[in-house]
Amino acid sequence: MRLALAAALVCACGLFTAHAQDAKDGPADPARVGKSRDIQKAFDEEFGGLNKKFQAAKNREEQNAVRTEAKELATLTAGKLAKLVAENPKDAVAFDAAKFGLTRLSMFGTSGPDMDKLAAAITDHHLNNPQLTDLVMTAPRMGPAGEKLLKAVVEKSTDKKAKGTAMYFLGSALAEQADDAPTEKAATELTTKAIDYLEKAAKDAGDVRLGPNTIAKMAGDDLTALKTLGIGKTAPDVTGVGLKDEKTKLSSLKGKVVLLDIWATWCGPCRAMIPHERELVKRLEGKAFALVSISADDKKETLTEFLKTEPMPWTHWWAGGESDLLRTFRVRAFPTLYLIDARGVIRKKWVGSPANDVLDREIDALVREAGSTN
Repeated sequence: MRLALAAALVCACGLFTAHAQDAKDGPADPARVGKSRDIQKAFDEEFGGLNKKFQAAKNREEQNAVRTEAKELATLTAGKLAKLVAENPKDAVAFDAAKFGLTRLSMFGTSGPDMDKLAAAITDHHLNNPQLTDLVMTAPRMGPAGEKLLKAVVEKSTDKKAKGTAMYFLGSALAEQADDAPTEKAATELTTKAIDYLEKAAKDAGDVRLGPNTIAKMAGDDLTALKTLGIGKTAPDVTGVGLKDEKTKLSSLKGKVVLLDIWATWCGPCRAMIPHERELVKRLEGKAFALVSISADDKKETLTEFLKTEPMPWTHWWAGGESDLLRTFRVRAFPTLYLIDARGVIRKKWVGSPANDVLDREIDALVREAGSTN
């Protein structure tokens, strides 16, 4: 927790600086360039001071107070940038100011009319700006304003790279929403939309490179995961390796509700789940339920040593950090959890720790369902 604000600073600083107006737009207005730089510099300096306060905080209450100050700073800065942009939304200074605001301030959960104005300046006047792709790649972190931006780029931009990138990220965002959908029907609808965007991205801009990979490769990987790991799909029949090197197929647990908890001993949120998992296993003893923890620790000895001091009386598989099993389940963060019903069908997925009551509610419902069909 002590590094949370510092991490935001590392991510934020140095990403963008004010650019002179593009030559095709004529000479930049020096006053507007200077005003934009002043706003950005003031934000960086004030945020740097807040970061030092956060590092020096003695407890969570003090940390939260600094977070509140940072959010207030971001909100005030959004207002200043929106005012600057409104003076001449078509020039390159406006693009740079809007880009700074949408990218940097959204990290603090900043939203509202001013952020919407910044997004509108981009979508109304700058959809063919050569820097648009850079902005699109950060849009998933922008909240509602970012989603509006992505949709506008898909609908209106003629830039192949920006449009393809936007389609890819919209598809990925919808896939994540499907994981958290409240019903299987909603999950199916979101998954269908995600597949449409990803297939179109691969078709129309497959050769575009985003970092080391092409959109075709990235979209293809996501499509494979959606079609094999989506809610309502049969879970892949993977083989896990136990603590004594015994091999077990996931299908051998058919007839039971299975919670796959993909974790690592170094993962704080993963370890925080252990006490409740102990309670869960004890409460459902004798019922049609199995908890399987899959360790991504690089060495099996790390796991076995951990288990000597931390009681976890349920099934453990060791996969390692670069295993096919982790790739099969498209693990991108820890913990990643899959809840599989007694028929072997994926019913829920969580990336990150779900609330205890949510986890209990979902598992109990499937255990009751399993009991009624036996």
